[in-house]
Order: sequence, then structure tokens, then C-alpha cells
Amino acid sequence: MLFDIRNIELVWRGITLTGFGQSKVEITQSGEGSNELIFGVAGECISIPNYKRRWTITATFHPYSVCYPILEQDNLYNFEDTLIVRDLNTGTSDIFTYCTISSVNKKQDSEERSVTWQAAKRNGK
Repeated sequence: MLFDIRNIELVWRGITLTGFGQSKVEITQSGEGSNELIFGVAGECISIPNYKRRWTITATFHPYSVCYPILEQDNLYNFEDTLIVRDLNTGTSDIFTYCTISSVNKKQDSEERSVTWQAAKRNGK
């Protein structure tokens, strides 16, 4: 899913993020299916949640923005917290929990820095 930064608001560790580089924020999900079927010896089966799924949220920031040094420091210290994505058009929010910054990509002389979060759950699921 691609979101336009004019229509959403990102909140990381209680800080509303500003200073975006590109005009899009990308949210993707990895893993196979929501549930896994487990079959027993006698043919019984149960459906359990697939815990291998994870969410990836990617945004770019200007290197001289106010929030970029905070994100870079959070990456170094491996902080785990909540990332909230608010859709300003519909008034809904997606809450990504157990979320950490997995990478901060910076290219020399680049105008933008890419920040990627990995989250275990979206809206408690």
C-alpha cells in the first residue's frame, strides 16, 4: 500500500514525524497467509495464526529534518515501540506494535534518507 504524506500522519514513540523526503510512505506485509492449518495424527486439524508474518513500513526523510536524527539514534539503540499511521482523510489509524527500525539507508551526498520499520502486529493482530 502506498500512502501520500499529505493524507497521513506518522507518530513514532509519541513524536509526530515531519520532514519527509518523498511524497509516499509504503506499507507492505510479508509472510504466507493469515492462518496455518495444523493436522494431527488422528486427522484432526486446528487453525492457528501465522506468526511469521510481519509488516514493513518505509518512509524517506530529509537529512536535516528535525526528526531524522532521532530516528537514526533510535536505530542505533534498537528501541522497540509503537508506530501509528493516521489516515487524515478517513480518520482511521493503524497501530503497529512491537515495532523497531530495521534500517536507515543513507547514501553519500543524497537528499533523502530511507527509514524502514519492521512490526510484528497491526491493530493487535
